[in-house]
Amino acid sequence: MSQLDVPSSSFVELPNMRGLRIARLGRQEDGRTLEVIDAVRGVVIPALTHPSAEHGRVLTGRIRFMQDGIVTDLGPGDRWEVRANKSQGPHLVLENDTRVAILRDGRSALDVV
Repeated sequence: MSQLDVPSSSFVELPNMRGLRIARLGRQEDGRTLEVIDAVRGVVIPALTHPSAEHGRVLTGRIRFMQDGIVTDLGPGDRWEVRANKSQGPHLVLENDTRVAILRDGRSALDVV
């Protein structure tokens, strides 16, 4: 399976976040999780703090990413890292069909799926 070949049936739309869907692809024994997030232009991901570190990469599309008051526009191939219990966001999805992959070292603030 390539990084973009995630069946549509694997995604769940997050409550109260229309236009943002998440697919949890696996949880390893050490607690790390791989997720793929699909979003449409205009979706705002609110400011939040995850209880574990995250390592993300934009696969397609563009996202405006905010951390520590610094705003960065990220596109395909761009990466980010956020330490555990560090606040981030809000983030803004800039293009339709934006897809990001996120490896988490544990639980997510979005742990609803």
